[in-house]
Amino acid sequence: MISKEVVNFIERFMLKSGERLESYDSQKNVDTSLVDLKIVKQTERTLRVVGFITLSVLQGEDEPIVLEEEILKLKLTTKKKIQLNEYDHKTIKWLEQGIIFKEIRFKKDGRTLDVQQYRIGYRLYKYQQDQLRKKEMQIKQEFNSWKEGSELLAQNPEKSFSEVRKKGVTYCLSFINEISMKDVSELKALSKFPNLWSVEKIIKFLHFLTGFLKLSMKKADFDWKEIGASYYKQIGGSKEFDQYKNEFIEQLESVTQCPIAMLGMTSLGKITPLYFAGKLTGKYSSYEYGPVQALTDLSIAEEEYATNATTLWLVENRGILTRLAAEKNFLKGNRSLVLCVDGHLRSSHKSCIVQLLTNSNISQVILWSDYDPDGVKISKELYMAISKIHQDKVIKWVAADQSVILTWDDYEKYMEAFLKDRKMEQEEVVGGVGDWKKWINH
Repeated sequence: MISKEVVNFIERFMLKSGERLESYDSQKNVDTSLVDLKIVKQTERTLRVVGFITLSVLQGEDEPIVLEEEILKLKLTTKKKIQLNEYDHKTIKWLEQGIIFKEIRFKKDGRTLDVQQYRIGYRLYKYQQDQLRKKEMQIKQEFNSWKEGSELLAQNPEKSFSEVRKKGVTYCLSFINEISMKDVSELKALSKFPNLWSVEKIIKFLHFLTGFLKLSMKKADFDWKEIGASYYKQIGGSKEFDQYKNEFIEQLESVTQCPIAMLGMTSLGKITPLYFAGKLTGKYSSYEYGPVQALTDLSIAEEEYATNATTLWLVENRGILTRLAAEKNFLKGNRSLVLCVDGHLRSSHKSCIVQLLTNSNISQVILWSDYDPDGVKISKELYMAISKIHQDKVIKWVAADQSVILTWDDYEKYMEAFLKDRKMEQEEVVGGVGDWKKWINH
């Protein structure tokens, strides 16, 4: 007999609106365990056969399922439909094992074959669901294990460490404490992590963050390999985080609002520049109007920059920065400062922008990025960084037609329409002094 679970599975995933199953034909395949379930559709006037589902009455639900590589490669789901050779011994075997079902659909006359295809069987579906539940349980256990480990973190770094480092450690502790209050089901939706990260990757990062923090709070200097080795304390532990090295470092710097080198890991030898043009002053340095210059993530971490500019330009590409800087007296005459995020918004960029908006009398920010999907993403990140701290600032976007747009919603709609049939780089609409002044005064 066909079990109620199998019937429910077919009704849920294979039948269309208004269809139902009729009793199967037990004489159709007398030499095998296969039977045909008739699919009928009834209206007020007619009852017609629309197809058949062929499956095995011997589903073997109590036996462990053994899946061959060929069936795994098909990546079957409840919506996927595939073509197979019905005379191939593997097709027949999979049917008899309940791994696949055969679906036949007729044309409106109820007799002429319309389509023959194969669908996921109940046993394979049940196996996938069991595996999914096991995976969810493992993820939950892993997250709870991390929570228990994070509770053992000390609360205070070494007294000899710099104020910048202590501040970064404090941010990190606060972040860990906040995440430890969450349920594993909430992790994927948190804006604190990149959208494309899986829950497994997020938990891996949390292990990395904890391992890093333990070292940063007690050792003046350490290298990358020490993080995994000291955290896992097993052979191969030093390589545990290698797969995500750059992503994890970038995310860590975002959490701590501090370059990783300032937190004790100096072996990378990595310095991130921030190119700019205009007047800047800090506690330890001062820059005048002139050529393109550069700050570093290390200097930004220890400085408090300010500017006399009233207009801050945030551009994606160096080409735009050098073009604005090359126009003699434009920046000075229009009290402008230009920062270049160089195609990617980093934590040090955000820190510098926040410093400038907090310490200066900037009245407006002009955002200018490429007219492609990455440019839209960068523009949104810049907008979020500004509006989160300073909601009173006037923010403008330079459109591809050299017009000015004044709200993010309008710019987003504009770019959605624009990107349907084209893409452009900033340099294609660079304009000249007259255009730039018009944007400032708009």
